[in-house]
Amino acid sequence: MTSERRRGHRVGWIVAAVLFVLVAAVVWVGVRGLLAVQELRAALPAASRVQSAIESGSAADAASQSSELRRHADAAHSLTSDPVWRAFEAVPGLGRNLSALDGVASSAASIADDGLDSLASLSGSLSASTFKPKGGALDLAPLAHAAPALAKADKAVQRGAQDAARLDGRGLIAPLASAVADYKAKVAGVAEFTDAASRASALLPAMLGQDGRRSYLLLVLNNAELRAPGGIPGSVVHVTADKGRIAFDDQYSARSFGEYDEPIVPLTDSTNQLYGEITGEFMQDVTLTPHFDESAQLASAMWQERFGQDVDGVVSLDPVALKYILQATGPVIVGAGTPLKAQLTPDNVVRVLMSDVYARFSDPAQQDAFFNAASSAIFEKVAAGGFDPKAMLTAFGRIGDERRMNVWSATAAEQESIAQTTLAGGPARSAGGDQRFNVYLSDGTGSKMDYYLHTSVALGQLTCKPVGALYVVEVTLRNGLTAAQAAKLPAYVSGGGSYGVPVGTIRTQVTGYGSAGVEFGNAFDGDGTAEPVKFVKDGGRSAAQYVVDLKPGESQTVRLVYNPKKGEGGRIQADVTPQINPVAVTRGGFDCGTVLK
Repeated sequence: MTSERRRGHRVGWIVAAVLFVLVAAVVWVGVRGLLAVQELRAALPAASRVQSAIESGSAADAASQSSELRRHADAAHSLTSDPVWRAFEAVPGLGRNLSALDGVASSAASIADDGLDSLASLSGSLSASTFKPKGGALDLAPLAHAAPALAKADKAVQRGAQDAARLDGRGLIAPLASAVADYKAKVAGVAEFTDAASRASALLPAMLGQDGRRSYLLLVLNNAELRAPGGIPGSVVHVTADKGRIAFDDQYSARSFGEYDEPIVPLTDSTNQLYGEITGEFMQDVTLTPHFDESAQLASAMWQERFGQDVDGVVSLDPVALKYILQATGPVIVGAGTPLKAQLTPDNVVRVLMSDVYARFSDPAQQDAFFNAASSAIFEKVAAGGFDPKAMLTAFGRIGDERRMNVWSATAAEQESIAQTTLAGGPARSAGGDQRFNVYLSDGTGSKMDYYLHTSVALGQLTCKPVGALYVVEVTLRNGLTAAQAAKLPAYVSGGGSYGVPVGTIRTQVTGYGSAGVEFGNAFDGDGTAEPVKFVKDGGRSAAQYVVDLKPGESQTVRLVYNPKKGEGGRIQADVTPQINPVAVTRGGFDCGTVLK
């Protein structure tokens, strides 16, 4: 054999060896990838079971599920982090998919190793039943004891959730893209749970009087007359909390506070420009502004001026929130032995409080008395522990998700923590790559016509020449009444033609807030370009305000267009004033021809 042929054989063997190694490596990565996916699929159900075990108070089950989750997550991370895997992450196309799978595995392992053991250790001492008063008082000791472990667990979960949020699903093979999206959604849900639990354990003991008596105002909002966070305050309840014992002391209608000649405390410039001085002159109007911290300080100042009492905080709830609470308490009897007597259930409470009461009682004083009796009956049952604790946690989770509850504390450190949550109210912060917009609605009819208002919002984002990227928020309002129905309404509901609004017409003030990273471009309605009644910068955000009048059966759409600043981007989201009728928020099919017309 010649030396040339020998060299050829050696080259052939080398090429064959390299090919063998490459094939073996591909098989190695492929097999490990499939195994990692199997481990992650087994881990996700275990994560849900850990949360359920903690809520039910089963220590053994929580520890078992936590161990199973950690085992699967660690195995997946080990399978996707060896040197061969790392080398293949540099391969164009394939590498993106491998990196994504590694990112999911790494995030899951981080959460399982550093967070869930702390959560599981609390099972048995902290569960849904912890939040149920016994003997008229909530035992605050388990919450205070759990705070350090919950804070540690939440820190690990938030870190894992942030890692997951950074995973880019673009360009991945379809099954993996779906799996990554599913994982991100599940981790975000766990992160919400641990954040809420950690904050509750840190805040509730002190706020419920562990270190001394606290007092609060509870504003019961009326969605039939809309304001930014849901409605006008109908009732104002003075609540005290002492060592976990909650008492409802006094209750007054908002109308009983009368009118102040000027705002009781100075308004911010943006509030004064957008909503006017009446925001600080009537208790019913303190919620015109979406900034609940400002609303709360106005309400507490009015209470202090009238009664000489300072309060430690303010909370608001609306009737739909009461509906969810009744799903946990069961029916309540209102005004037993009086002309006000009625039974409130989850199925009828919104209709009774927002519609039937006006047909039943023509005297506003009787209406107010019924509202007071209804709210007292519900909250007294809650304070007495007359509810299913798991159902109540579910109810408050839904209330928070729908932004039907707002909280403000006069204690600076507590308010700083509340301000990081949706309970603080106000324009939502953009996070996790999303750009959050807000649509706030306020009644301009001077009546209770918003019981018949139907709202839908369509969102879009597109790129159009020559302007570039655009965000679109399209708000459609509809008057659900017929002319015949409107004519039969009592004047207290229809407005009776007051404030220059014809009977049956719903007048709505629509205020659109852009996210912090965009500028308002323009707006259109059914007649073409719609100029805002007011345009104000509120906390660095573009706020454009419009007035929409709807005759019975009419609908109208206002389309708001925003321009992102250079470098800004992300998926568009929108939060809308909570209402009686469900609000549909969907993705719209917009095109440059209609958006730029």
